Amino acid sequence: AYLIGEAAPAFAATLGEAVPYEISGTLAAAVEHAAHDAASDAGGEAVVLLSPACASFDQFKNFEVRGEAFRQAATAIDGVKPIGGPR
Repeated sequence: AYLIGEAAPAFAATLGEAVPYEISGTLAAAVEHAAHDAASDAGGEAVVLLSPACASFDQFKNFEVRGEAFRQAATAIDGVKPIGGPR
């Protein structure tokens, strides 16, 4: 799990040792770290999924802005090909 925003410490406390996590700080850093970790996995094609656990009004105006920030961060990584229709 790559945790961002003001709720990150609370989520980290909830996860404890049950799930590996890092407090990434920003969505861009979380995407970069997740992509690196996914690419390092020997399991095949790397996939990074945005799966918000709660609202992120401390960082984004709404979910659409957050989604667009994720798309931009992901497509800025070399070799990333978006899945789905053109934007």
